[in-house]
Amino acid sequence: MNRSFCNTCGELAPSEQLERDGKVFLVKDCRTCGKTETLIASDARRYYAKRDLDYGHQYHGCNLNCSTCGHSGLTPSFAFVDVTNRCNMDCPICCDNVPSMGYTFDPPMEYFESLFDQLAQMEPRPTVALFGGEPTAREDLFDIIDLSRKHGLKTRVVTNGLKMADPDYCDRLLATRATILLSYDGAHPETYMSLRGSAKSLPLKQKAIENIGKSPNLHAGRIYFITCVARGVNDHEIPELLDFYHSKRKFLSSVHFMPLAHTWKCGAMGFEPERITTEDIEDLVDQVYPDDTVDFIPAGFIAQFSLVSSLFGSTRFPFLGAHPNCESVYMLVSNGERYVPVSHYLRCTLTELGRDLMELEQRLRGGFLRKVRLGAALLRLFVRRVRLGRLLKGWGPLKVWNALALLARFAVGAKGRKSLAKHTHVQGALQLIVLPFEDNYVIETDRLERCPNLHVYLEPATDELKFVPVCAWRLFNKKVMAEIADHYEKQKAGQQQAAAQPSP
Repeated sequence: MNRSFCNTCGELAPSEQLERDGKVFLVKDCRTCGKTETLIASDARRYYAKRDLDYGHQYHGCNLNCSTCGHSGLTPSFAFVDVTNRCNMDCPICCDNVPSMGYTFDPPMEYFESLFDQLAQMEPRPTVALFGGEPTAREDLFDIIDLSRKHGLKTRVVTNGLKMADPDYCDRLLATRATILLSYDGAHPETYMSLRGSAKSLPLKQKAIENIGKSPNLHAGRIYFITCVARGVNDHEIPELLDFYHSKRKFLSSVHFMPLAHTWKCGAMGFEPERITTEDIEDLVDQVYPDDTVDFIPAGFIAQFSLVSSLFGSTRFPFLGAHPNCESVYMLVSNGERYVPVSHYLRCTLTELGRDLMELEQRLRGGFLRKVRLGAALLRLFVRRVRLGRLLKGWGPLKVWNALALLARFAVGAKGRKSLAKHTHVQGALQLIVLPFEDNYVIETDRLERCPNLHVYLEPATDELKFVPVCAWRLFNKKVMAEIADHYEKQKAGQQQAAAQPSP
């Protein structure tokens, strides 16, 4: 049974989705307070279209007892690790910093040594995302990154980017080969005044992005942006943001749009923005391209294309298992001048193409020479679904030549990106991911039960590794992190007391 938090008393209550006036509401039926509801999708068509792509899940019933559940023994795809709650911004929309939590969280290296060691024993190994607070607030961040990578863990750093305004620090961070997820909410000071409480961070972020583009270590790791979108604040800036992303296509490979979650303390913002949903952001991107169809699809749906992806060397599927109404994804393609929707080059929607690929996966999964058969089937699909006239460079016979050359390059294992750039109008691509919002009023246990992306932490007294779904972490992190901080504070005090004792 799906459950969510009552809007009045905050207790878990049975819940269900209700469509009304083209929108979707989460209705909670609390035995004490009666029915309350929260908007969860502004576009019912988009919301249910993603559900139609769900491959199914057998629910067991989630009680949100995350500290003891172990998340049904699942291995996380992404393991979010809090390294500190200190920050050099302390935004009013944030509840994960020292002012909001009331204590400082800075576990020692031994904590990370044990945590990474246990993560490294999992199969497959998760990708570690170093989180905060602000990870760069730790002077030993590079040691933590190095420790994670020595354990064979792919590593990400989620940062506000302010310290990367120092070119030396920027070069050093890129040299770690960690993937950098840098928050960037647009180019207007008013946005930062509203969401961050100050506009002082904007020129530092702009300098950091400039430094990334100039760094000799630019291609050591990947660069993603995280853009928080708030209704009435910067939602109208989506066209401008897409142009800016295109100007940074040399290094930018993905953007994560984050709907503003209603987690701030009452009065901290100075105003109350209206709720913005996943589908709102999808619609805003769609409006930029009136001549094409922009249909975001569930990120978990893409992760099912394991056989197809294997032909292109991809073996990791970070959203496999995720609920269809969690992360959604779409691909924009650069034609050298601007981004256009991938559907511009298709005779179908991305959803229809996805269904074609899934049918191939199921039909050709077993049997002799399945990869050869799949390659032939993909070629037929390519000819049938792709607008070759729009895609290929040149005119007349030259298009035919580019088509044959492209197929020949793929046949001998040439790199897809360079081959596409040489023979087609595809000069790069940008992955857009819309993250789910995480405040209490929209939490659903059905979504959390399937979550493959988890916050991880150690019970320091027992050295036991614990998991909490990302969207539920805020329900537990203040207490959990306080206990960890207290443990190491007492340990440090004990060591100091022992050192102060006179030698016998």
